[in-house]
Amino acid sequence: MSQPTDDQRILAEIERGLSHDDPALAARVDALHQQFPDRPAGLGEVRATRRSPRVVAAVVLTVIAVLGLILTAVLSAPATPPEVNDGTPRGVSIGVTSDRAR
Repeated sequence: MSQPTDDQRILAEIERGLSHDDPALAARVDALHQQFPDRPAGLGEVRATRRSPRVVAAVVLTVIAVLGLILTAVLSAPATPPEVNDGTPRGVSIGVTSDRAR
């Protein structure tokens, strides 16, 4: 017996058991089936096709290249010494003159 046929048989057995054990649940499920009779295409289906080995190789090489560029940029950045705050102002200072020179 093929796998999909075996799965369908097992699911049918489970459904019959649930209908027998809980008729209220079976009535709710039947109401839902009547309300939403068609399942959208593609929902629950497993993708059976495989990706092309070229596509996989291209993606892997791209990821490795990007990681290499990031590591190169991070590791080749010059180390900056910690900034020391000795109390002297750094930057542009505004010259203040007094009128005492007159």
